[in-house]
Amino acid sequence: MSFLLTKVPHMAVLGISTNTRLLGTAIIEEGQLTEYKIRLFKASWSPSKATRIITSLEPCVREHCIKKVVLSIPHGYHQTDGFKALHLRLCRYFERKGIPVICVSPEHVLSLCLDGDKKGKKALMKSLCDKFPELLYCHRKELRNKNKYYIKLFEAVAAATLHS
Repeated sequence: MSFLLTKVPHMAVLGISTNTRLLGTAIIEEGQLTEYKIRLFKASWSPSKATRIITSLEPCVREHCIKKVVLSIPHGYHQTDGFKALHLRLCRYFERKGIPVICVSPEHVLSLCLDGDKKGKKALMKSLCDKFPELLYCHRKELRNKNKYYIKLFEAVAAATLHS
């Protein structure tokens, strides 16, 4: 009697940090950061823009065995009507796929800072670079940027790390 050994795909955690303009995503499998991206959606807010944002996530879901999604949620006073609509559509999309969505607050994301005294976004980026050196390039670019761009990427990595 012979047994076929099949390779079981690694279960992955997808971290997402988004607003209506930027989408940061990160995938962590077995404690390793396997994929991370930042995307810019320039058009003004509309339901079709939400569809484009969700459609951009489909390759991640298709290519990786996502066991859960961790969504970094901004403070209530930063949540526009467009963000609320996008958040609802994201949750419905993953619900249809049978993938649970966990929402985390900014305070929860910042809890990953290794430096106990500092709990800001710069400290978060530094802590994540210590854990995932491949992020150093993005960190250096972000420090040079006048307008913040990569922070959504780091928030997505932090969200996925919290629940991986």
